[in-house]
Amino acid sequence: MSWKPAVIILLPLIGLSGLVEAGCSKQADDAPVAEEAWPQNGLTEAQANEVLAKVGDRTITVGEFADRLASQSPYLRARFESPERRKEFLDNLVRFELLVYEAKRRGYEDKPEIKRARRNAMIQQMVKNEIDAPLEAAEIDDEEIKAIYDADPDEYNRPAQVRASHIFIEDRSRAQKLLAQAKKADLAGFRKMAREQSQDEKTKSSGGDLQFFTADEEGSPPKAIRDAAFTIAKVGVVYPDLVEEGGGYHIIMLTGKRAPLTRTYEQAKRAIRHKLNRERKDAAVAALTERLRKDIDVEIDYEALNAIEIATEDIPRSP
Repeated sequence: MSWKPAVIILLPLIGLSGLVEAGCSKQADDAPVAEEAWPQNGLTEAQANEVLAKVGDRTITVGEFADRLASQSPYLRARFESPERRKEFLDNLVRFELLVYEAKRRGYEDKPEIKRARRNAMIQQMVKNEIDAPLEAAEIDDEEIKAIYDADPDEYNRPAQVRASHIFIEDRSRAQKLLAQAKKADLAGFRKMAREQSQDEKTKSSGGDLQFFTADEEGSPPKAIRDAAFTIAKVGVVYPDLVEEGGGYHIIMLTGKRAPLTRTYEQAKRAIRHKLNRERKDAAVAALTERLRKDIDVEIDYEALNAIEIATEDIPRSP
């Protein structure tokens, strides 16, 4: 059992910081331990093997307890100088094991979602050890990063962006009435109107949010809406007129602004390195997957997907 993932799962349910201190460890219970010279953590080998606590069939030794203390950050380790705090740490560790024991007894260990979580954790650990670690050892040099930046420095700049929300109404007279109401509304009120009144099914559930966009980009939102949004001077202000587009009328409120950004090499360096690391990792995972497909028999019946029925609820349209 891996302590750290288990604690992360339990913590929201328990709300005890002590369980984090007691449960977290840099090493899984079943991981091999390298032979080291004694004493360790001030203990002889015989002292380390002494039983400190038993919870069902789980035995906690003095050495394991000392290792868990040693795995904490220096700040946390300093808290356990006193016998009282060490007792508290042990009590939390026992409490954690009791909950693990009970979860197993009630069959949670065999639940599909728990098995999926364990499989995911296993894959994450494998990728960390077999892909991430070697890539970290082969650092990307600054010359490679500089060459990428010099090849296209404009890629790392960002034009001005705005964010807007809209209400789409097909009937002009109704849109005019809503425009008058929208001009008096704050952002929360505008989004409420969009959810209740807008006839754009793609954005009404998000309060008409159109996300951030530039003045000259292609695609959504249409040019007429972009042009109108960029003329609004202040966030929270509604465009004074209706914008006719797409078979109806749009009421537009400016909800955010981003100034243009020009990044030097030094400012872009970290982002380029992160991008290269991500690309290297994606390539390594793709190569591993391709190799595994050749080594392991894989049979896929895509036609069987057609038999799956997914229930969906019809969202009623606003009149």
